[in-house]
Amino acid sequence: MGSKTIFDEWDINSEYFTTVVRENPSLRGMILGYIAERKLKDIFISSGETTNHRKEDDHDRTKKGDLTLNYKGYEIVLEVKSLQTNQIKIQAPDGSWIPMIIKKSVGRKPSKGFNKNGTPKIGQIIYKYVPNPDFLAFSDEYRLNATYMGAFQCDASDRRKIELDNGKIVNTTLLKVGEFDVIAAGIFSFRNKWEFGFALNEDLPRSSRYGENSSHLIASLVQITYPLEKPFVSDPFEIFERVITKRKASLLDEY
Repeated sequence: MGSKTIFDEWDINSEYFTTVVRENPSLRGMILGYIAERKLKDIFISSGETTNHRKEDDHDRTKKGDLTLNYKGYEIVLEVKSLQTNQIKIQAPDGSWIPMIIKKSVGRKPSKGFNKNGTPKIGQIIYKYVPNPDFLAFSDEYRLNATYMGAFQCDASDRRKIELDNGKIVNTTLLKVGEFDVIAAGIFSFRNKWEFGFALNEDLPRSSRYGENSSHLIASLVQITYPLEKPFVSDPFEIFERVITKRKASLLDEY
C-alpha cells in the first residue's frame, strides 16, 4: 500500500482543494511559491550541471536564499520569488493591458455607530479580488503566445536592522545588494508554465524608500515582463558565469 497523500490525510479530494485555493489568492500565492522552489531545484538537478542543492534554515536571518547550489566549484545562492497575482496583466490585440484579477465589492462591514439623526452608519465596503472575465475571455492559445507584464515582491519575510549609507540604522524588510547572488523570478502565472527569469543581484532596481541613503537596498517591488527583458534572461547559467567572473575579478583586486 502506497503512502498517504495530503488529500488522504486531510480527508478531501482534488476538487475541494482546488476550490479552497481559488477562493483564497494569498493561499494560492504561498503554494505556488513553495512549488516554484521545488521545480527550480528539479530543473537544476536534471541539468546535470550543478551539485549539492540545499535550502538554508528559514529561521536563520543571517543567511538569505531559497536555493544554494554548486556550479563549477563555486557556491551560488539564489533567491526565488513569484509573481503577485494582482500585478499581472496581458496585452490585448488592441494594445491595451487587461489585468488578470480585479477588485470587486462583496458587501460591507457591520457598523455599530449611528448618525446624528439616529440612523445606523454605513459600514466600510469589503473588497475581494476575483478573476477578470475579460482576461478569461482570451483563448488558451492566445494566452500562451501573448505579451505580459507583472511584478514580484522582492523583500525579506521579517524586519531586521539595516544600516543606511549615512550610517542610520532602520528596521526594514528590504534586501541588501549582495545578500544573494541570483534572483530566480517564477513567472508560472503568465503562461501556466514553469518558467523563470534570472538576473544578477546587483542588476535589480534600487529602493528609493530612504532617498539617496538606500542605494544598496533592492526595491521591494520588481517589474518583469514576458517575453523577458533586461536584466532578466531564461538561461540561469548565463548569470552563473557572470557571478563567477565577478568573483574572480574580486580575488584579483585583493592582490
